[in-house]
Amino acid sequence: MKKLPLIALLALAALGSGCSWFHSNTRDQQWHAAVQERPLEVPPDLEKPVNAAALTIPTLPNAPAGNTPETAPPGTLATVGAAQGSASLLLNDTVASVYNRVGLALGKGGIGNVQHADATAHVYRVEVNTTVTEKPMGFFSRIFSSAKTHVVSNIVTINVRADGDKARIQLQGPEAAVQQLQAALQQRLG
Repeated sequence: MKKLPLIALLALAALGSGCSWFHSNTRDQQWHAAVQERPLEVPPDLEKPVNAAALTIPTLPNAPAGNTPETAPPGTLATVGAAQGSASLLLNDTVASVYNRVGLALGKGGIGNVQHADATAHVYRVEVNTTVTEKPMGFFSRIFSSAKTHVVSNIVTINVRADGDKARIQLQGPEAAVQQLQAALQQRLG
C-alpha cells in the first residue's frame, strides 16, 4: 500500500516530462545556425517584356483624334424627371456616345450586372441588387425580434434615345433599383 502512492508519483513525473525524451533540440539548433542566402539574380535575357502599349486606351472610331476619355468634356448631365419606377437623365451628347459611356460606366462594376445589351436599339437590361429591410409587425414582435435585411435582385431597363440635339437616358424598373442606378450613373457620367 505504501508503494502505490510512490508508483503513482513516478508515473506522473514520467508522463509530465516524457515528451522531451522523444525529440532532441537539434531543430532549434539548426534554426539558430541558419544563415540567410543571397537573393536570386534574374538573368538579363529573362527581364520583363515591354507592355506599355497594353495600357493605352484606344480612341473610338468616330471620335476626333484629340478627344481622349481623359480630356473629353463629359457633357452636361441633368436630371429631367423621376416618376415612381422610372427616372430620366439628359446629356448634351450624341445617342451613340452616351450609349457607349453608359456601357463603360456599367462595365466598371459596382452598379449591377448587364444581362442584355442591344447596340442597335441603344438598350441595356441591368440586374441591380438592392437591400430590403423588413421591420417586424406588432408590439411583441418589435420588442423581441430585430429587423431582417435581405438582398433583392431587380431588372432595370436603360434606354438611350435622342431628345432634340441631346441624348436622354431613360431608366425603368423597381423604384429602389432605379434610384440606386440613377445615382451611380450620375456620379460616373458627370
